[in-house]
Parts: sequence; structure tokens; C-alpha cells
Amino acid sequence: MASILIAEDDADLRTNMVDILELEGHQVVAVDCAEAAISACQQHTFDIALMDLLMPGMTGVEAISNLRQLNPFIAIIIVTAYATVDTAVDAMKKGADSVMTKPFNAGELLMGIKRSIAEKQLLKSAVNIDADSVYAALANPLRRSTLKQLGTHKQLKFMDLCRLVGVEDHTRFNFHLRQLKKAGLVQQNESKVYILTTTGQFVLQNHNLS
Repeated sequence: MASILIAEDDADLRTNMVDILELEGHQVVAVDCAEAAISACQQHTFDIALMDLLMPGMTGVEAISNLRQLNPFIAIIIVTAYATVDTAVDAMKKGADSVMTKPFNAGELLMGIKRSIAEKQLLKSAVNIDADSVYAALANPLRRSTLKQLGTHKQLKFMDLCRLVGVEDHTRFNFHLRQLKKAGLVQQNESKVYILTTTGQFVLQNHNLS
């Protein structure tokens, strides 16, 4: 069974969703805003988050990058009563796995969760990922920036990486590169140029690293 986080400001709908999911044996934490969802992610690891698009304070989409930094492998569904093509495209660009339109019935809710978790597990199994090492590597903003630069430029020499990331302390930067290599996200090719591994490409493509 899955560990599920729900952020929904409609109390009746939130209770209904919890009842449906707990009846299926899932573990559910339900909160009424995106900020509380981020706080919950700091305390627990979830398989999936269902985030209402419009809530007081931060929107569900705005919270995605925070959730990804805390849990890079969480599946995220944006839930909205105002779904349009533009809404869906924007949510997916910012890291959502799918968009679910209100109102929905129990079957649609359960199927959406099952599909998103299955897709995430399939992607994870396609590459060799040590989740704990990846969490540790992504906890540092300099390492996230390094991954993004390598994603943009494909391959970079050490000094070019230093310049693009904005680091003057080469010893310190070497330490961070070692952590990325240890996590299996970055490697050096035969020319000693830094490139993303398959795992690094997966993490970059599936997670907002802002």
C-alpha cells in the first residue's frame, strides 16, 4: 500500500478522499495548504502527493519544487476544478506527473494514484538509483546547480563547471563533485570531461531542481 499526502483546502472533499484511500489500506496524511504539505514532507517520505491547484497561500504547482527537493521520487498529481490544456501543460512542465479534474469519483481517484505510482516505479527501475545517496546529493543547492548546468551543456571541463556554477574554491567544489559521482549522478568520460550518467539524466528530467 502507498503512503499518500493530500493538500486540499475543501474540508469535505479532503475528508472524503481520506476515507476512500484509507478503505483501500493506504496510509494518508491530509493537510489544508501547500505550506503544510511541505512541512509534512520534511517529516515523512511519501509515495505520492495530491495537491489542489488553488489554495490559500502557495498554489499546488508552486509547491512542486519544494516537494521534489525533499523527496525527489515522489509522484505528484495536481487536482483542480479549472483544468485547461494550458493548466495541465504548465503543471507538467513544473514537475507534476499528471493532472486530475474535479469532480472525480472513487474509481477515478484510485486509478489515478495507481497509474502515477506505477509510472514512477517503472522509471526508477529503469536506472540504478540509490535513493538515500540521491537525497543527500540533491540537498545541496550547488550540486543541484551542477546537475542543471550539465543538463544544459551536456559535457563540461572542471574549470568551465566552476565558472558556470560560480565557485572559486576548487577544493570545495571537488568535494561536491565527488558526492555527485558517489551518488551515481555524474561521471567523467575518457577525456576527463564531466557528464551526467543515465541516473543523473533521469533525476534531472523528472525533478524540478530549482
